[in-house]
Amino acid sequence: MYTINKKALAVAVALACSLQAHAQNNEQQKTKEEVSEEQQHGLEIISVTATKRKTKLMETPVAITALTESELKKNGVNNIKDIANLVPSLDISTATDQSAPVISMRGVRSTNLTELGDPAVGVHLDGIYSPRMQGALALMYDIDRVEALRGPQGTLFGRNSTVGSINVISAKPELENLYGKVSVEAGKYNSKNIDGVVNIPISEDFAVRFSAKGLKRDSYLEGYYDPNQYDTRRLSDEILNAPVISEDSYQGVGQTVTQRENWWIDGAGTDPEAQKVRALTPAKKSDFYNNADEYSFRISALWEPLDGNFSNHTVFQKYVNNSNNNLDLVNCDKLRARPDDMGGDCSSFLPSDNTYQAVVNVPGQLDLDITYLRNTLNYNFDDEYSVVWLLGYENMERSSAQDSEVGLDPWDGATYFLDGTGAKSFSTELQLQSDEQGDFIWIVGANYFHEKTTTVGYYDNPMDDKAFWAQPDRSTDAFAIFGQGTYKLTDKLHLTLGYRFSDETKQDKGGRTYRCSNADGCAVGWLNRTELNNLPVDYYEDPSIYASFFENDNKGSWQHHDFRVGLDYDLSSETMLYTYLASGFKAGGIGDVFEVVNDRTGEVTRFETKFDPEEVLTLELGAKSSFFANTLNLKAAFFYTDYTDMQYASVGSIGNVERLSVVEDDNGSPILGEDGKPILDFRNQPVIAYYTQNVPASTIKGIELEFDWKPYPNGRVTGYVTWTDATITEDWNTKWDYDAEYLFNISYEESKNPENTLLATNLKGNNLAMTPKYTANISYTHTFDLGEYGFIHSWLNASWKDKSYSTIWNLDKHLDDMNFVVSDEATKYIDDTRDAFAVFNASFKYEPQSQNWYAEVFVNNATDEVIQYWNNTSKGVPKGSFGMPRYYGIRAGFSF
Repeated sequence: MYTINKKALAVAVALACSLQAHAQNNEQQKTKEEVSEEQQHGLEIISVTATKRKTKLMETPVAITALTESELKKNGVNNIKDIANLVPSLDISTATDQSAPVISMRGVRSTNLTELGDPAVGVHLDGIYSPRMQGALALMYDIDRVEALRGPQGTLFGRNSTVGSINVISAKPELENLYGKVSVEAGKYNSKNIDGVVNIPISEDFAVRFSAKGLKRDSYLEGYYDPNQYDTRRLSDEILNAPVISEDSYQGVGQTVTQRENWWIDGAGTDPEAQKVRALTPAKKSDFYNNADEYSFRISALWEPLDGNFSNHTVFQKYVNNSNNNLDLVNCDKLRARPDDMGGDCSSFLPSDNTYQAVVNVPGQLDLDITYLRNTLNYNFDDEYSVVWLLGYENMERSSAQDSEVGLDPWDGATYFLDGTGAKSFSTELQLQSDEQGDFIWIVGANYFHEKTTTVGYYDNPMDDKAFWAQPDRSTDAFAIFGQGTYKLTDKLHLTLGYRFSDETKQDKGGRTYRCSNADGCAVGWLNRTELNNLPVDYYEDPSIYASFFENDNKGSWQHHDFRVGLDYDLSSETMLYTYLASGFKAGGIGDVFEVVNDRTGEVTRFETKFDPEEVLTLELGAKSSFFANTLNLKAAFFYTDYTDMQYASVGSIGNVERLSVVEDDNGSPILGEDGKPILDFRNQPVIAYYTQNVPASTIKGIELEFDWKPYPNGRVTGYVTWTDATITEDWNTKWDYDAEYLFNISYEESKNPENTLLATNLKGNNLAMTPKYTANISYTHTFDLGEYGFIHSWLNASWKDKSYSTIWNLDKHLDDMNFVVSDEATKYIDDTRDAFAVFNASFKYEPQSQNWYAEVFVNNATDEVIQYWNNTSKGVPKGSFGMPRYYGIRAGFSF
């Protein structure tokens, strides 16, 4: 487990030696003229707060990338998701069902984005932990910098920073200058983006800052509404009265499954007009899935008494998202040219052969409202000690509606989160810090965090089962004490020791899951489509009509000790070597509780889905050096991580129970009786849950090389290259859960049966998801000085990622040890491989000599690359979330 890859270590050591030789040579050859040139033409000095005190980026012994606001704007960054290509070993996707980003760093990520899960990469706003990942999508604007720390940050940043931390630091008010600036953007898809800031000094020691941003954009999807799906309550009369294209299904007429082969349509209901097959209706792009309609504003205040020894920074921030939600899409690029006998390509079951399309019967809706309040107080006792007090409050409210099967299956379904769903959190941290002058620099502190989440929502299968979630009080209480110090062993050698004790409790009080089905008389009954569509759209939003419920009350507690031991050595004034061994911890979870009733016997069986904590232990060796009069910065890091009990969440079966359900034929369609209704019988069916497993052990190792070069005063080249190997290294015997229904040609019940020996598998040797072996990024900026006519700034960026897997299943590695009935060729169209891809961005900006305004043209994803980030394959159809297609536009701004 702890054997370091010799080849990778040799590369890191060789690089460090090279850095040392160059640095010593530079030190010896530097002249007074070069020193002057360094001051005039060298790279700017960037300060970061990775150690919870301000240090220079190139002197901080940790792998960290700092992004300034100008870099973020050049790259078209609107939220954290957009920085994925700017940071080594970082990948950020979107889980559409929770409207939240999934952050993966150095091969580690969290797949449980519900209120039961925690991230593996902690997101901090102005140094204060933000618990819900939906908040990470908040618009980024008026930013001083974004710091992305890689490696365990457990001793200083605590919970859920097992593999890294991202800290978004907003710009503080300035005490001296009254000024403002505004920028606007117009682009493809009718996109409109505006942001601005005003800085107002009230007095010599008090200032306020107002900033805001708004973004509106049409959907980039080819969207359709389908009146042929079972539940049409949310569709307009215009859609319901679309032209009739066939009097009957199974006529081969139409573009979708629900048009051409809808097994229930002839017998569903009493209204003959409603049973005819109708055309799809194109959706308006302004209010369809994957559009944008969001805004945010921030008010901050800074108080720094001139004759005092403290400062206080207060931030109030609001973020509102009223878009039409996001949606999983079919990967038509992967299916292209698939033969009909293997299921055909997208044109076989969708209107066109286009990944960016969706057919729905539930209009998308997302109402996300987050209020933030943050305060940082710094107080200096004397020249030797200071106190830092952090306070944070966050209130998230959300509701949403999302189509689930997106027209790919006659079995209709949708997920709704209702008003009342949200999370409130409070955190406070008290730090005592030494000054930075002595031989021993230290920080000690205590942290307390409390969060209460509330979930109100339901999953609706209009033909039968519904599950209503009423979770009024799911809470987390976490307490920690920590300390970290650096001792100067010699003038050049420093020892860092850190420790953190964590105590975390999670509890569900009063949680209920309500059940409704045709069998218990709560739902309207099989094929009573007309009766269903006469009900109000909010009919099933009332839990009092549900036939039964089970309790979710549960509790779990975990304690952990984390440590950090590090050494850093100054080879010269321009080169530093460092190494550390550090641990990280993410608490376990209480999971959901399920009490299921046997429809035949009435017996109740209880299932609990608790899961264990996960731990990491990382060894890192790194080097940072400046060359050529501070015009070239190089950073290198080799890391080796031992990853134990990784938490992997997915939808699967946790058991079986007898249910009164329809009898199906070999094609999975219900068998109808003489009365035209499905034949029912007691059948052994799976208990489906979104639950978390623990992967026993994984090993992750890699090399990261970053560079920042200013070869001449008007030019700059920046970027990185990485190599990563992330592999499950111990036996993980589990049930095959990647599209088993299609791969084994078995029924849905058989594909979910946890006791089905056909599905038993061992995933040892699989690669972790979203971890390309190689990645590279390079940006080139050149400024043309036009003299009295101003400046033209050109920027080109290329980002490349090697092939990888989008899930942990690695289908192509199991073609010989699993008894798949489909051919090896057929699996290539639906496997979880993600091809290598490159993304190109560019911009050209004009500024006059006064630099008080600018105009810019830009393009992102110039080659229109289709990039999949999340995988949800089922029934031979690969689905997931995808990056935005080619986007271009113009920007302009002015300052005053």
